[in-house]
Amino acid sequence: MSKKCKSKLNQNILGVIAASVGIGILITVIIPYVGWIIAVGGALIYIGWYLIEHCHK
Repeated sequence: MSKKCKSKLNQNILGVIAASVGIGILITVIIPYVGWIIAVGGALIYIGWYLIEHCHK
């Protein structure tokens, strides 16, 4: 391989590594928030269901 091809290959590898790290950081930050939103939504549905069943006369 020529020096030009090796240089371009190294740039591509560094770009893939940087993209992987960036995506990993985003997933680490976003997924917990989505999980909490789902958990809170489920809790609100459960509380509403409980109130309808037990407080309705």
